[in-house]
This record gives sequence, structure tokens and C-alpha cells, in this order.
Amino acid sequence: MNKNQIITILKQAKPDHIELIKQAQSLLNDAPQNQISKPVPCSDCLLGKWHTHEGFKLVNIPQLNELESLHKDIHNLYTALYYTTYERRKTPRATVISAGMEIPIQEKKFRTKKMKQLEKKTVKLVRSLDFIERKVASMTEQDFNSPWFT
Repeated sequence: MNKNQIITILKQAKPDHIELIKQAQSLLNDAPQNQISKPVPCSDCLLGKWHTHEGFKLVNIPQLNELESLHKDIHNLYTALYYTTYERRKTPRATVISAGMEIPIQEKKFRTKKMKQLEKKTVKLVRSLDFIERKVASMTEQDFNSPWFT
């Protein structure tokens, strides 16, 4: 993978994850389920696939170590928002399972908290992607000619 391909992926990943915030906001506004994107595992989105197959090889960019965990958190938060809004069961979700016990929750408060966490982590992800993109752009093409990157 060459420098320009990596930069393209990093640029595409930003709006993809910002879109999750927009979708989550629609969830909070009770949009119909058919208008909302279903959650996907972090390993199935463009950024996750790239990081799993190629991105981890950029060992000289320490921010990539944090990226995997942050990215996973974002997808998990969106998934939690989605399924607390559109529960698979017919009855509305009224509990959270913790240590094997069901604990009643206030859905609106729970969803608002998850939304704030999603926004905060997405901003951090976008900033991190900007930094990584600048770092990759500053690298020479020779840095990508190593057999490690094939």
C-alpha cells in the first residue's frame, strides 16, 4: 500500500464516522428504523479493515496503537444506542444486565449519555486521523517500500 492510498483511506474514514453521530442523533429524535443505518462491527468498516490488514504496520506512528481501541469504542457506542432504541424484543428495553442481574434504566438518560460519549470519542478519532494523515504525508515514499508493507 502506498502513501496516497493510506491518505485516501484516512480521509474517507473521517466522514464515515461523523455520519455515525448524525445517525445517532436521528436515533435520539426517534426516527423510523428504516431510515437509520444498522450498526456494523468496527472490523467491517473501511478504517477497521485497513487497520487490521495494513495500518498496524505503521509502527512509527504511536497514535495507531490508540486508534484500534478508540475505533472499537465508537462502534460499540453506536451499537448500544441503536439497540436501546430498536430493541430486538417486542417490549421496550427497560433494563441493563450487569453482573447477571437486570437493572432498570432510564432510557432517555442512558441514550443521551451514550450520545455524548460517542460525540467525544468521534472528535478524538477525527483528530487522531488528522494527525496520522499528516504524519503519513510527511513520510517519504521509500518508507513504504519495505517488505513489511507488501
